[in-house]
Amino acid sequence: MNGEINKLIAMLFEDASIREFCAKHGLQDEDVIMAIGKFIIQKETNKLASGCSPDKCNVDPNGVHTELIYRDGKVELQSVPCPKFEQYEDYLDLRYFPESEEFLNQEPIFNENRALAFSKINKFLNEYEKGKFVKGIYFHGPFGTGKTFLMMTLAKHLSKKGVKVFMAYYPDLARFMKSSISTGELEKIIRDLKNSDVLMLDDVGAESNSAFIRDEVLGPILQYRLHENLPVCMTSNFSIAELQNHFSEARDKIDFVKSARICERIRFMMSEVALTDKNYRTGIPYGKKA
Repeated sequence: MNGEINKLIAMLFEDASIREFCAKHGLQDEDVIMAIGKFIIQKETNKLASGCSPDKCNVDPNGVHTELIYRDGKVELQSVPCPKFEQYEDYLDLRYFPESEEFLNQEPIFNENRALAFSKINKFLNEYEKGKFVKGIYFHGPFGTGKTFLMMTLAKHLSKKGVKVFMAYYPDLARFMKSSISTGELEKIIRDLKNSDVLMLDDVGAESNSAFIRDEVLGPILQYRLHENLPVCMTSNFSIAELQNHFSEARDKIDFVKSARICERIRFMMSEVALTDKNYRTGIPYGKKA
């Protein structure tokens, strides 16, 4: 009988984390035997966990692991989040984007042409974590240069740290806000846009511009977040200077003063980063023919 127990304990101690746990708390063989079932569960969890990835947890579909703890003289198991599985859904409010795993889990490509973009992302993460005022990022460039996926990279890093991020495809958001005036939903979504920890608007300038959205929605949201030191990030095919022309061409009238005011807020609140190296959807560098 003792021989079987010794073999079982030796099998458990093949797991380095179990050995370290027992050594840390000064546990002897008899202590392990008293909680043998918990140690077996943890060894199996650790074995499965070695194959976990950002898009799949091998232990549990919801990304829940077990962890050994020593409390009041007893060995117990407690539930902990999978350290590899990207459980950002509770903190990332994603509106009007595809919900496919390919979109959510695709990672942007790093190269020297994108060094400034990644530098700005890292600076944002570092300064936000320190609780400092941090300027958002305004990514702009032609179609297919990866603006959205760079923004998604930042959003996922923030949400995994418990930061509530509201990220919306702006043309559809603007369309929804116009249609929601009569339903009473407009004020609620404006409150969400104003108060999220970090606001990200994708493809600004692709919407059908209107004085109402510009002056009664976007302007007050930016002003509120500026006053409250809440970061805003944007992507666009337009530079900020080009965006000013877009905002001045409302259907009802051309208003350069109001569009200039909006863009001054954007310049103050965000660092402008141009992306022009190539179209990552076609693989063709900009400036060259297919």
